[in-house]
Amino acid sequence: MKKNTFLLFISVLTLFLSCKDDDTRFETRIIANAVLESKDVVRASVAVETERPINESGKIYTYTNYVFVNDRNLGVHVIDNRIPENPQKIAFLKIPGNFDIEVRNDILYADSYTDLVLFNIADIDNITLIDRYEDVFNDFGFSLAAITESFDQIDYGNYNPSESFVVGWTYSEIQVEIQDFGDDIFLEDAAVTSGDVTGQGGSFARFKIVDSYLYVVDFSDLYVFDISTLGVSSLVGQQGIGWQIETIFNRDDYLYIGSQNGMLIYNIEDRTQPQYASEINHLQGCDPVVVDGDYAYLTLRGGNTCGQQLSILEVINIADKNNPYSVREYSMQEPYGLGIKEDLLFVSDGPNGFHIYDKSSPEELVLLEVIEDINVFDVIPLEDKLLAIANNTLYQYTYEENGLSLLSEYVIN
Repeated sequence: MKKNTFLLFISVLTLFLSCKDDDTRFETRIIANAVLESKDVVRASVAVETERPINESGKIYTYTNYVFVNDRNLGVHVIDNRIPENPQKIAFLKIPGNFDIEVRNDILYADSYTDLVLFNIADIDNITLIDRYEDVFNDFGFSLAAITESFDQIDYGNYNPSESFVVGWTYSEIQVEIQDFGDDIFLEDAAVTSGDVTGQGGSFARFKIVDSYLYVVDFSDLYVFDISTLGVSSLVGQQGIGWQIETIFNRDDYLYIGSQNGMLIYNIEDRTQPQYASEINHLQGCDPVVVDGDYAYLTLRGGNTCGQQLSILEVINIADKNNPYSVREYSMQEPYGLGIKEDLLFVSDGPNGFHIYDKSSPEELVLLEVIEDINVFDVIPLEDKLLAIANNTLYQYTYEENGLSLLSEYVIN
């Protein structure tokens, strides 16, 4: 991925075939075309601004009395939640290429394309940018997170990762001739290349702080940063762990990593040297995961850029970390984020409502309630309330017996 024009061949699917009089057959391919921007320009634009309208809400994060809402690929909205019935936007962290954050001891860590940037939020009314670590992440991983449509190939144009970031994508179609040689079909011209105070994120997190270490996953790698010194970050480990990696979750001395092909388990008894323990595979699909006790819960979403069409909620027995196995699957329509609070499991099924399950018997979940007319993307169950983000709106609920009660509904406009 270093020079000139090249195509990354992601998958070959038979989509639409058309025939000419000479029986020549063609396939329609969707091309994701990279939009490039100078690294110097992007880095100079990182700033702390007054509150502004949101474009598209992404992941949510909560720290002390504040909620941080990712504005996909643009930055982070800071919301004062000291009065949950009446939250208020107070600032915007302009961070191009941002999708995730974590906070420890008033230091906010955020991705900005291949960079890691640090903000001091001790004085929430005077947030300051304190440091930037350039090109610590794979130039390939985070750019793909911004692709929002199904595609067959990627055209990076004149991308040079030492000079530019991939800041967005446009989409186009091309017709490619299919050449049939006996039982084998070939596509012509298919070029292939290659005691701390921390906050809490949702099930789509790619950042996770454990003690004084920050763990980050991108499309293929797991990174370990030593953040024991306030305001300083040091990359102490990086390893390739697979392909199409999406999320990370921590429980005790293990990381549970969701990918489009399954869930991986890594032992982090040695915080600087994560060790592969096991994995469980499934059909390709988008895959956030949460863990409680001897069970992991994950949603598998098919369609669009996620792969096949199957969508399920899966329960996995992880009592033996070296031998996880699936114990139950529940059919869903379009699942996204999920979370756990004691015996309750909260699962978003996209436009099909927000589902609440009794998980006191994990292998026999009982559906207690479906909150209709809400399309939740991600959820954070706290001790005293539950936070959910849906279509630029922050919902907060209090826990009631076998259900939830709406506390506030805040449109982040």
